[in-house]
Amino acid sequence: MRSLLTAIAEHPEAAEFLRWPCDFELDRSDHVEEVHLASGAKLEGFAGDGSGGTFFFCGEGGEERPVLYADSEGSAGLVAIGLQELLHLVLVVP
Repeated sequence: MRSLLTAIAEHPEAAEFLRWPCDFELDRSDHVEEVHLASGAKLEGFAGDGSGGTFFFCGEGGEERPVLYADSEGSAGLVAIGLQELLHLVLVVP
């Protein structure tokens, strides 16, 4: 099965729409500070926003993994279960 992130990256118009007006940038996956889970599970950054926040997949697996958002001020929280749910939120509730 083809990755949704790959599909977006292969369509510049889709990636640009997510960048603006949705403020979801696939080329911003590095966070300013180290982020870790208390459980020690792996975090994989895959996108960011203009304010310095980063979206991370939690644990092992693919795009169905839970998504954590960490802002640039040190706060973080679970925002979606999988990339598809996150994109629904980004597109419907920017």
